[in-house]
Amino acid sequence: MIVIMVLAGSLVGLVSSFFGVGACFIMVPVMMYCFETFMGVPPNISPLLAFGTNMAIVVPTALSGALRHRRELKKKNMSFPTRHYLSFAVPVGLGGFTGSVLAFVFFTSFRAQAGIVLKTIFGVFCLVGAYRFMKAKPIPLKSLPKLSIPKFSVSGYFSGILAHFIGIGGGIVYMPILNTILSVPVHIAVSLSLATMVIGSSVGSLSFMTLGYIDQLRHPSDYPAFSLGWFNFVAFLGIGIASIIFAQFGPKLAHRTSPSKFKILLAIVYAYIGIRLVINGVFQLQGLTPIIP
Repeated sequence: MIVIMVLAGSLVGLVSSFFGVGACFIMVPVMMYCFETFMGVPPNISPLLAFGTNMAIVVPTALSGALRHRRELKKKNMSFPTRHYLSFAVPVGLGGFTGSVLAFVFFTSFRAQAGIVLKTIFGVFCLVGAYRFMKAKPIPLKSLPKLSIPKFSVSGYFSGILAHFIGIGGGIVYMPILNTILSVPVHIAVSLSLATMVIGSSVGSLSFMTLGYIDQLRHPSDYPAFSLGWFNFVAFLGIGIASIIFAQFGPKLAHRTSPSKFKILLAIVYAYIGIRLVINGVFQLQGLTPIIP
């Protein structure tokens, strides 16, 4: 189990820092497999446990990648857009808490199928993101939009709600919002997305720990050892250490990729994740075995 987690963590760090996402589409399935196969966690609990642990892993991984991206921007005589970041990221933190509470209410109301439904909703959003990336015109790296605090703040707040309602680090939500709606160049959007995840995922992971602990007190036998609510310390270390180290390599590759090629790669990643989660989610809701690996 530890070998699987370390290998997944290495890939998570590279993909996360390259695309500006939390790489939950790698972490969540791996953790769910490990929880259910090696730890005996029930299928209705494993997605929530994976979501909460995923957000905790995203925090140090995103910070590692964001710091490297900042250095790469400096090499191009560009500074990190701090005011744009704060206008977007602080509302994301507020929205993240709101989304976590909504997720808890949804889970307690529909405990048997909640995890599968949340994954399927996540898949639909990924397909929308893939379409937006394919249709959007590449924005030159120097063309940072003029800051509109209301627009960035409202976008950030609702992005945080969506990201943490479906239990993810948020980069897969933030990237299309920043690039296609707020018109931030894709390479700067990656940097902003990673830095935003440090705030958003901190709020989300603490919320999932706290709210999940309420359910853990009610159903302690459903949770594996070293768990605090919807957070597992073994998975956090197994995946997290490797992901932090490999997050230093993604930014170098990203800044050597042209914006036009970069957005196509993003669209491919989003399309695969979306198709996989939607189709597999529909099959699971019907009581069938998922068909897409």
